[in-house]
Amino acid sequence: MPFPISEKSERALLGLFPRVAGRADAPTWLVDQVVDAELHRAGHPDATTGAFHALALKEGSLLKEEYDLSTHGHADGWVVEAAVVDPREFTLFNMRHGFPAGDAALKALVQALKRVLPTAKVVRTHTDGFAVLLGPTADARLRPEHLAELKRALPEAVAGASPAGAEPMAFTVGALRLTVVDPPHWQVLGPLVWAECERALVIARRAPFEGLLERRVVLDGRLPDFGR
Repeated sequence: MPFPISEKSERALLGLFPRVAGRADAPTWLVDQVVDAELHRAGHPDATTGAFHALALKEGSLLKEEYDLSTHGHADGWVVEAAVVDPREFTLFNMRHGFPAGDAALKALVQALKRVLPTAKVVRTHTDGFAVLLGPTADARLRPEHLAELKRALPEAVAGASPAGAEPMAFTVGALRLTVVDPPHWQVLGPLVWAECERALVIARRAPFEGLLERRVVLDGRLPDFGR
């Protein structure tokens, strides 16, 4: 027997998703969206690509273990490295070949990321952007040869999943090393890592940038000469 939805709850959900007003299946669809969001926060993979959803990073506990393993053991700060990846002109690919083909291409992309960096956590940071996070649990460092391998493997993987005759896909690939000094809690790390990965991707698009972006964020607000 299905669970009923009160009129109050339905109005609230329609307020969050006004574009679905008038759909016959609106109540069920709206509840599914809320359930999916909670599952993503809990770390369930994105159904389309197999990567972690951005909500797992920004609002979930994806980095809790990373914080617990490292923060209290390293005086120089909590460190994460990331390869950031974005297929160029992906909107045009979807327009030409359809969304199912686009979904298949993104799934192949994520599988290639996991093959090159198998111990990393792959996060879908936005619709067609991904971050491959190497924190303490990865037990690996991001090296130039990893980026070179990604630049070779990604076009091959996507070409193998694309319709016959599809144009080759180009990629933006960037690299980030983020150090956070004195993070007070693991919950502050997710939004910060997401924002810095997005920043690194924007910078990587500024050709011919090919280097490692070093970022150091100090969350210790003490003034050493306070009171003098």
